[in-house]
Amino acid sequence: MQLWHLSLAACALFGSARAASTLVVPNKIAVGPSIAQFVSGSSALDGPKLTNEVNATSFDWWYFDAVSSDSEAAVVIVFYLSTSLGFPFVPSGSVLSVDIFATFPNGTLIFDPLADPLIGGSATITTNGDGASGTWGGTGFSFEGAPDLSSYTVTVDNPVLGIKGTLQLNSVAPAHYPCSPKVAGANLEVSPHIGWANAMPDANAIADFTILGEKLQFNGVGYHDKNWGDEGFTTTVASWYWGHGRLGPYSIVWFDVLGNDGIEYVSAYVALNGAIIKTSCSGIKVRPTGRNSQYPPLSTSGAPEGYQMTIDLGGDYGTLVVNITTTTTLAPATIYQRWAGDMTGGVTGGPTYTGPALYEQFAFNS
Repeated sequence: MQLWHLSLAACALFGSARAASTLVVPNKIAVGPSIAQFVSGSSALDGPKLTNEVNATSFDWWYFDAVSSDSEAAVVIVFYLSTSLGFPFVPSGSVLSVDIFATFPNGTLIFDPLADPLIGGSATITTNGDGASGTWGGTGFSFEGAPDLSSYTVTVDNPVLGIKGTLQLNSVAPAHYPCSPKVAGANLEVSPHIGWANAMPDANAIADFTILGEKLQFNGVGYHDKNWGDEGFTTTVASWYWGHGRLGPYSIVWFDVLGNDGIEYVSAYVALNGAIIKTSCSGIKVRPTGRNSQYPPLSTSGAPEGYQMTIDLGGDYGTLVVNITTTTTLAPATIYQRWAGDMTGGVTGGPTYTGPALYEQFAFNS
């Protein structure tokens, strides 16, 4: 496997080719086709990926998370451009919404994954270099990204919900696409009709929130990506496993998607001490372990105890084997579940490392 020597400074060079641009999206369903971008350009990695805004069955979202170093606390914030036909976990009849999920160290969960979406009047997204900044009007939720993807800040100030604070992310591993590092002309489909761009595979995170009068403050591992599609999410995806974590010197991101076409699609990303050593749509297998470890997962399968992941790093790097054990439930639905947990593993024959992970499972078939 070729070592992709793409430092954060080198990635910044790609972002200088395009001037800043701003898109204002009204809370109105567009008429006609919404064309998705599935081949990368020379910049705008984190920018909007749909033309003609958002029709009834398309979607585009910006996802941010952080998990504490002990895997006991977490926060997830998602900014959506989608109707419920495009993605089933957003409010019916709306194009714009924001979800926030917070988990306190004592296990208290704030907000159900299907409840309390925030509906704004319009969203404003500005793309500068490779970074993006967005404000979902009327919600008190916004994010601001550096042009070189080195940092992001998510800001929340909503007195009605009793939430105020910030999530600060500082990148420690270079951005990538499903099958390649961040280069022009790359494939952006992680599975048919589903685009993915991972602006921050791994980041140092500082979460500082007050939620309903309670402080949620922690340092840990952060992450930011975006997904989009030109068809309804459930029409193309039967199930998927996705997650990220930091295992000693390794930054790891994984996708294992079963499409409704019966084909398994995968993506593996591994950085070692901040340099990419694996970014490919092959060479990875992710499977549930312990109780409820049926594959492929069904909506009735229940939560597995964890996962095992095997990644062929190629060349002289060997095979990375990681076992993930769930410690904290972050979103306990049936067709969608999210957890935090502990990773243990390393390259076969080498040292064993541990670290935190945040991961999810979709399972739409019964």
